[in-house]
Amino acid sequence: MSENTRQNHTSDEIDLGVLLQKIKDFFKWIIRGIYTVFLFYKKFAILLLILIVVGFVAGYFMDSSGSKTFKNEVIVVPNFGSVDYLYTSIQELEAKRQIGDISFFKEMGIDSVNYFSGIEIEPIVDIYSFLGENRTNLEAFKALKGDASTVGAMETAKNYKFHRITIYTKTRKNSSKVVSKILEFLNDNDYYNTVKNSLSQNLLSRIETNKNAVQYINDILKAQGNAKPEGLSPEDNLFFFRSEPQIGSMGGLVNSQQELFEEIDKLTVKATDADKVIKDVSVKINIPKKGITSSKKWLFPLVLFIAFSGIFLLIFLFRKMKEIATEE
Repeated sequence: MSENTRQNHTSDEIDLGVLLQKIKDFFKWIIRGIYTVFLFYKKFAILLLILIVVGFVAGYFMDSSGSKTFKNEVIVVPNFGSVDYLYTSIQELEAKRQIGDISFFKEMGIDSVNYFSGIEIEPIVDIYSFLGENRTNLEAFKALKGDASTVGAMETAKNYKFHRITIYTKTRKNSSKVVSKILEFLNDNDYYNTVKNSLSQNLLSRIETNKNAVQYINDILKAQGNAKPEGLSPEDNLFFFRSEPQIGSMGGLVNSQQELFEEIDKLTVKATDADKVIKDVSVKINIPKKGITSSKKWLFPLVLFIAFSGIFLLIFLFRKMKEIATEE
């Protein structure tokens, strides 16, 4: 019994020793590999340095003399049901650019079609704003059982309030002019401008009517507050301000007044947006590109370094496979 215990204990010590030796060998292999890589780059340090300098110089000259593309973003609100008009106009501009219709762009005030290299538009998807806009949208979403997979589809996405127009220009100094002329072109539509003038006046009239209604309710509340029926205790006035609206009650007047305030706020926002057919909310010119790939003077040395290391790694792997294949 004692002899078996000693044998088991010895076996455990052997297994632990083997495990520790394996771990030690693993770390030795890692250190040996790091040292080998260090010796490799030390051996080819001069050649590698030349490649990096050549890549940096080549990238610098390409950044200086090569053609660049500058990104410009405009966040817009299409008013008066002009969403389809907006998307069709953007498609028209892109089509005219691709065929190089110089006369078309000169009429817009853009001297050369080469001033910009592309234009595109996409909706800014805001599902919560979309659902809260009216009850019809909410019921439609419920009918889909909350499936949000279709909210990004173009037919649905056109119903969102905000849309992003991205304009790519080839010269920094002409970016502002190109963006400005494109916005002027989008707002130059006789039909929608006529609708704008009519509806803008209508919005202002509705705001004024609501303000008058609020003032009328204030007058009623003041008159009722000053008039105290005989035999009515102060506590009895509390029923006038119940949260449940009742026809002819003071609570109903208070609730109506609150609804009018909310309606005035919404109409004021609409009136602010409605001063243009295509309202530009935000304009960003010459948005800088971020990251190492935006500059060739840093990208080229990195590519040459990776290519250099990759070639020698493949050679090393090939030699190792050859040694394994020729072993007896």
